[in-house]
Amino acid sequence: MHSGALLVLLLLPLAGLAQSSGASRTTAPPPVVRKTQPNAIALPTDGQVREWINVWQKRLGLGEWEIDAKIVRIWDLPQDTIANIHWTLSSKKATIKVLNAVDSTLKPAAFLKDTELSVVHELVHLSMAKLPLDPKHTELEEEAVKRISTALVGTVKR
Repeated sequence: MHSGALLVLLLLPLAGLAQSSGASRTTAPPPVVRKTQPNAIALPTDGQVREWINVWQKRLGLGEWEIDAKIVRIWDLPQDTIANIHWTLSSKKATIKVLNAVDSTLKPAAFLKDTELSVVHELVHLSMAKLPLDPKHTELEEEAVKRISTALVGTVKR
């Protein structure tokens, strides 16, 4: 990653992945960086998350998908995650949830970058939605998604 930070992205197996019509994936939080004061800035905005989805959806060739985005509180995500995606293949609809900045321990600039990476990570999972994967052994998928999303975000000039 261009910032040099090591992200630990884990996939939490979720019930029901064996069904071909719907699935979910999650992104684990990065290593904790403690701050002396809680994060007072609500970054990113709904508009920013929507913009990232639009840009990366086009780049990844996911134009046929209807993708919703939600900034949610920590209790609205699976434990130990900062983002997740749920999709339904038959309707080509997906929802990405990302962590609200008020629940993060990262500095605002780091949180903003990490959230974009999380959006890309979840969209890469979506791009693999048709692949026949074993929901009991998702570690290979997660490793590939982590490498691809980190490489993609690292290629963008800021």
